Amino acid sequence: MFYKVITECGHIGAGKGYEKVWFLKGANPISILYKSLTLPRVKRKRTTLAIKLIKRISREEYAEGVMRYSFR
Repeated sequence: MFYKVITECGHIGAGKGYEKVWFLKGANPISILYKSLTLPRVKRKRTTLAIKLIKRISREEYAEGVMRYSFR
């Protein structure tokens, strides 16, 4: 299954950050949740507060997202 994940990232000052879009593959939403907590630059890695969205998407949306967002 393919998922779109939005996380709060960055360490750019106290209480400040930015949202980053990730496109991940996983067996279920719970596995994606745990995988997203280990991604680089994610704030509050020990909690789920940094996860803003986990949405199941199609293979086509996944491929398009990887191509669009992987070179940022």
